[in-house]
Amino acid sequence: MSLNINILDTYYMAGLWKGLSPVNSFFRDRYFPTEAGDIYKADKVLVEYQDGDTGMAPFMVERADPINVSRQGYEIHDYAPVCIKQARNLTADDLKARGFGEAILSNSTEAERAARLVSQDLALLERRFTRTEELLCANTMINNGFSVNEMLDANTVGNVATVQYYDAIKGNDGVYTINSSYKWTADCGWDRIQGDVRAMCRSLTRRGLPARDLLIGQDVCDVLLKNADFRALVNKESGIIIADPIVQELSKYEGVSFIGVVNFSGYRLNVICVDEQYQSGGSWYNYFPAKSVMVTAPACGHLMYAHIVHMDEAGNIQTIAGKRVPDLFVNRRQKIRELILESRPLAAPKNYSPWVYAANAV
Repeated sequence: MSLNINILDTYYMAGLWKGLSPVNSFFRDRYFPTEAGDIYKADKVLVEYQDGDTGMAPFMVERADPINVSRQGYEIHDYAPVCIKQARNLTADDLKARGFGEAILSNSTEAERAARLVSQDLALLERRFTRTEELLCANTMINNGFSVNEMLDANTVGNVATVQYYDAIKGNDGVYTINSSYKWTADCGWDRIQGDVRAMCRSLTRRGLPARDLLIGQDVCDVLLKNADFRALVNKESGIIIADPIVQELSKYEGVSFIGVVNFSGYRLNVICVDEQYQSGGSWYNYFPAKSVMVTAPACGHLMYAHIVHMDEAGNIQTIAGKRVPDLFVNRRQKIRELILESRPLAAPKNYSPWVYAANAV
């Protein structure tokens, strides 16, 4: 008995997507994991974050009444996540032509070619979606929020969506400014570099938040590796960290290098050089600016998803919750099938400003 499976069915394609190998994404994986409860069957998602706790219990006269502990600063907002959407056409001519890597004399049927092309198209779209999510996560950390252009078509900007995770009146705790007269250089004193990193760490720890990673751009990495004091500290720890799990964890990311563990006045940080790049409009750009640095900790945020509204062939409206929702549009007159992939992600912190970013360190 044969089992008939329609690979072009929305739910089958959604299952097929789970088996694809995505592009490696350092920021998304390390700092914005998607956890239980982060996929919403709703048009908006809830973003909750609060202050870290650094208070102390008071000494009291034994017979005195206890002092009430006030609640930590806490905020909850609902946001409509941005939408990522892209399509890939499959024409009748595509099914007749020999595909890339296919034998010259192939016995593949049009149905088999369709299944193969759909799988390849989903993989291509998934890689592009992952790069967009990676940029969303990186920008959220750099700007303590993000601003994206929502396109009406390939050439027309319809709206600018902006999300801000700090109070503009109180100021942005996620930013640190390095004095323009004291930029890091290969021959500057270690106190200068150490002082800036220590101040960034204290900005987190005084608010009860962890400081674990020091992210550096490629230009900063070049300067630090020429600095004798920095090299001495890295070499001192090199024999200890070679078997550290972080070495294996980061080795899978192209453009991400683990430099070592360095002690900055008592703050032992994983120094990670990020040189990931993406292409846009024919030019190459860094996800993380080459001259910048950031102090943060793993899993400081999470990536959430809202549902996608879908209409089936019978015209029935469905809401599908998932990271990716594929769909298929058939134009019988022009003999075209259009594979559509859609997602509605939102990158958000778990606490107020769990990262501290400094531009132009060198």
